[in-house]
Amino acid sequence: MANSVTRFFHSAFRTAVLVGMAALAGALPAHAQADKNESAVIEVIQQQLHAFAADDAEQAFKYAAPSIKAMSGNAQNFMALVKTRYSVVYRNSNAAFLKPVILGKAALVRVRLTDENGVNWMAAYTLERQTNQEWLISGCQIQGEQGTFV
Repeated sequence: MANSVTRFFHSAFRTAVLVGMAALAGALPAHAQADKNESAVIEVIQQQLHAFAADDAEQAFKYAAPSIKAMSGNAQNFMALVKTRYSVVYRNSNAAFLKPVILGKAALVRVRLTDENGVNWMAAYTLERQTNQEWLISGCQIQGEQGTFV
């Protein structure tokens, strides 16, 4: 009797461990996908910031969502807009990314930017996931230390 009870508990323990491992394995892909999306949206913003720093209008324009591209018309117009209205995005000395918020096909990423004069700004980027699963920047709003929006 004691042997069958022991076997039952060992079997129940093994089953519980296997069920727990299966549940964990099922949860990992979702978590891994979330991490992948978070990394992807940050990478898009970083690449666009690098393109601005290199004065590469075509490359910077590549990361803009279709709505931004339609509004700007072309890469040179887009670059001119960024230079005049978003100077801290165009030229910054530091960019610190906060944890992205992703809901389905939309993402919000806040980035603390420091301009060339040492003034801190908070940029709120919105991104859209395209049908090809690529993330593109659909907007950027800047708030200065004094609470002013650009």
